[in-house]
Amino acid sequence: MKAILSIKLCCLIFALLILISSSVVNIALSINMDVKCTVYEHSDEENGDNVDLRILVLGLKPNSEYTARVIPDHNLPSSVNIKTDYEGIFWTVAKIPNGENSLLFKVDIYEGNDTNASVVAAGDDDAPCYPIQFKK
Repeated sequence: MKAILSIKLCCLIFALLILISSSVVNIALSINMDVKCTVYEHSDEENGDNVDLRILVLGLKPNSEYTARVIPDHNLPSSVNIKTDYEGIFWTVAKIPNGENSLLFKVDIYEGNDTNASVVAAGDDDAPCYPIQFKK
């Protein structure tokens, strides 16, 4: 009788572990991120072409502060702080001076106003930057 109870208890614990792990996976997968870049040709005569990096993240905490750290592959990193809206949507445009030298823009999202916290979302631009003729 004790052996049957032990087996049932083990099965119950195993089922709970599966339930908990699937909940964690669902929470992690509920954050969607999109990163797109645009090169403004001839936008800066002295320093080269500037890049706008549009960052959209869905599924974050509503009305909360987040920091996007942009890490270009050939330019200096930069950060943008923004507060999500009432639905937990993070939307911003990071301006990268002389950004045409970079081909890949990696973005990490941190909760709070700095990059000392853990990363809550990460992504990069999945296509080349499209050039747009800049008009002064």
